[in-house]
Parts: sequence; C-alpha cells; structure tokens
Amino acid sequence: GFFGGVKAMMIGQALIKSVAFSANELALGVLMGGAAANDVGGTAGMTGAEEAAAASFATLVLAASFSGFVTSFLVAPVERVKVMMQAQQNSLYANELECIRAVLDNEGWSGLFSRGLGPTLAREVPSYAIYFVVYGVLMQTDAAQSLGSGAPLLCGAISGCACWVPVYPIDVVKTLVQNTEGGESAGSMDVARRLYEDEGIGGFYNGLTPKMLRASVNHAVTFWVYDLVMGAFA
Repeated sequence: GFFGGVKAMMIGQALIKSVAFSANELALGVLMGGAAANDVGGTAGMTGAEEAAAASFATLVLAASFSGFVTSFLVAPVERVKVMMQAQQNSLYANELECIRAVLDNEGWSGLFSRGLGPTLAREVPSYAIYFVVYGVLMQTDAAQSLGSGAPLLCGAISGCACWVPVYPIDVVKTLVQNTEGGESAGSMDVARRLYEDEGIGGFYNGLTPKMLRASVNHAVTFWVYDLVMGAFA
C-alpha cells in the first residue's frame, strides 16, 4: 500500500540523520584541528585569502564525504527492508520484523547488510558531499542572512534537491538490486545495462519529480529542526 515500509523508514531516517550530522561535525572538528564547528557547513577559514577559502571548501567536502561513507552502512539495511516492504505483493510480510526475518532466513546477514551496499556507497558519498557543502555555502550568502531563522528552511530545501539530482540514477539501480530475494542476485552493472536496454536513459530518472518534492520538504524540516536544537544547546 501507500504506507509500505514507512515504519522502517521513519525509524531508520532518524538514526541515519543523527549519524550523518554527528559524523559531519566530528570530521569537521578533526580536520579543523579541533576548532569549533558550530555551523553544519562549517564557517571557519572562509574569511581570508583564496588559499584559506580553498582549504575550507576542501574541508567541507572531505567531512561531508566521510559522513556519507559512514551512513551508507546504516542506509543499506534500512532501505533493503523499505524496498522489499514497498514492492511486496499479496501482503507477503506482515511487518518490517517479518521482512527482516525472511531476509536473514533466505540470505543470511549479508543479504541484509551487503545487498546493494556498493551502489549505496556510490550514492551516499557524493550525495552528502553536495548536501552539506551546498547548505554551508548558501548559509553564508547575504540572502540567507536576510531570512533569519527561515534560512535553514530554504537552504535545506535547495541542498536536499541538489544532492539528489546527480545521484538519482544510482538510486534507481540500487533499488532494483535490493528488490531481489535469495539467489536472484544481480550485479549493479548488469542491472544498469538491463535498465538501459529496456527503457533507455529515461529509465534512470523514473520517479524523479516526487523524489524532488519529498526531498525539498524533508531536508528543509531537517535543517530547520537541527538549527533549533543546536540553538537551544548553544
């Protein structure tokens, strides 16, 4: 139905986002030599010469990419369950726990944690690099400063959409890889080749519009809540 896999996604996204933001902050702190990184995007080092600006930008990219790498190992099993719950027919699984048990019985732990991990890494690392860097850059603009507390909503929506467009074809392939059971395992390249032969380039962008609509709302709220929480503890 319309709500297949929603419980797994709600719980999973809460964990994923907490890990992603924590990993990004941790990496920023380490890369900046222990300097405080109060902003998600990290503002330190962006006020001086070009060398300082370039170093700061590289720091943002590295920290964000590290965040994507770490979260991939949590995203893969969560989205495996979500995909199977949404694609099931005739209510094969009563709930997410039953789906997990079925995967473990048929494929073992590797089926839950490894199926689709490759394309998940290929998607998450560049996606989070774009996500945090775009947000950090936008938040430094005069337009964002003029929006005050509303800036995280707009900048979050833009960064959320920006991080999805380049990696969406990878997400389509990942979903197809994860929507198989037992021995029906196919490599990502085989799946991509088959998709291209069947539907052409357009097949890699099926469902992009609703994904953009969801991403804009999801990430606008994510950054707004994050900003509120961090402000409360500042």
